[in-house]
Amino acid sequence: MEKIFSARLDEAVLDEMERVTRKLKITKRRFLEEAIHLRARQLSEGSDDIWSETLGAWKRSERPERTVRRAREEFEKSYGRHRRGKNAGVRR
Repeated sequence: MEKIFSARLDEAVLDEMERVTRKLKITKRRFLEEAIHLRARQLSEGSDDIWSETLGAWKRSERPERTVRRAREEFEKSYGRHRRGKNAGVRR
């Protein structure tokens, strides 16, 4: 599926892209897609282990019980802030 992407670019960059795409006889779209793929490939070459980048949220300095307790406290504090009092009248 193709999507439209919009970005503000410096005029010098656009001029350079225009020159390069004419020289290579490719579309600007193809040029941008290849540039993005190339940059992503360069980034992934440095680290081959994707799991080390994406996992690790479970590695915490605190015990799981403490994490759960803190999350529950924050939820209850947030929930109570938006809840009306026990004896509040019903708006109609």
